[in-house]
Amino acid sequence: MMSKISYEISQNNNELILLKEGKKTPLLTSFWYMEFGKTCAEIKEDNDKLLYSVTKKFQFWKWKMVYLIFKNGGEKSILISQNTRNTVFKIELLNSVYQIKVNYKKKKSIYKDTTKIAEFDESFLATNNIKLLVADSGELQILFLLYTSLFIGINDLKSKTALKSQKQLEKNTEAWF
Repeated sequence: MMSKISYEISQNNNELILLKEGKKTPLLTSFWYMEFGKTCAEIKEDNDKLLYSVTKKFQFWKWKMVYLIFKNGGEKSILISQNTRNTVFKIELLNSVYQIKVNYKKKKSIYKDTTKIAEFDESFLATNNIKLLVADSGELQILFLLYTSLFIGINDLKSKTALKSQKQLEKNTEAWF
């Protein structure tokens, strides 16, 4: 079995910062804002180079969240909820299919072509950091992009989820943490 690499994501209001666990140097950052009634985000490398732009939309008639993702070169992709509970999301990006599942106990799993490649653990709120466990560090930009997309508009890690029951979330079949 492949060893897993640990990272942390810290939040400061409407900004997320990806760090190697125990380090202080940012690897990636994201920032979200409101523009003409839409919530948008930008994902940048540590040298302030723009990698992705994201626009969050809600399809009222289908009751689903949709995220329009633009790569710096202009390539467009769509991350869309697969159910009305907004617990499973899917996107075709860079010739692969990525899927996000919102799991029990404040965890999110990310799959690439049906193989689990990462797990986010938001239950470590005492440190105000989110733990990220990754199978391949080459996927970091995509993982951070996907997490940022789901996080757009949330200004407090300690805020309560809108779901009333953990039963509404997806089962975490391969728990890493």
